[in-house]
Amino acid sequence: MMGKSKGPRRKSRSVLTKRVREKGKLGLSRLLTKYEVGDKVVINIDSGIHNGMPHKRFQGKIANVVEKRGKAYVLEIPQRKTSKLVIAGPEHLKRH
Repeated sequence: MMGKSKGPRRKSRSVLTKRVREKGKLGLSRLLTKYEVGDKVVINIDSGIHNGMPHKRFQGKIANVVEKRGKAYVLEIPQRKTSKLVIAGPEHLKRH
């Protein structure tokens, strides 16, 4: 008997699946969008691109852009008393 998987993508079948019309290559406008420090973005994970993918618990959350690191962005997600810092690529972000 195999043990239960504890990977970062477990229980994500419905969260990280694309609808039929969303499948295929990503549009260039989504990749080339520039975000400035202080912009509000929605974390919208694209399951077809694995690089720079944040954890599935942040799917759909609204975050503030804190800084840019290479091609990726550092995001601050407010929690109840603290805030989380998440690094995500531009293909997993959408303007709020």
